[in-house]
Amino acid sequence: MTEIKTLAKEACALYGSLGQTGLRAIGALRSTDPELVDELLATFESRGEAASWLVSRTIGFGGFSALELLAQGERERVMHVLNHLRFGLCA
Repeated sequence: MTEIKTLAKEACALYGSLGQTGLRAIGALRSTDPELVDELLATFESRGEAASWLVSRTIGFGGFSALELLAQGERERVMHVLNHLRFGLCA
């Protein structure tokens, strides 16, 4: 196997693990913050897409993920972005 194929396989495994972490986070949040989980699922209409967004680092969060912000106590910031994604920006 070439080095590129090996690295691609490793990256694929990491993304799979990250996705599983997102799903586990949704499960953990379901018991501590069901309103947030409801917003995630209403916004993304898919548990998998919501889980992926939760663990993906984004420019909108300064390079952090929503999960990292939640761990830092920034729930309102995450909810604000979810509302903007779901309903759009109001002028």
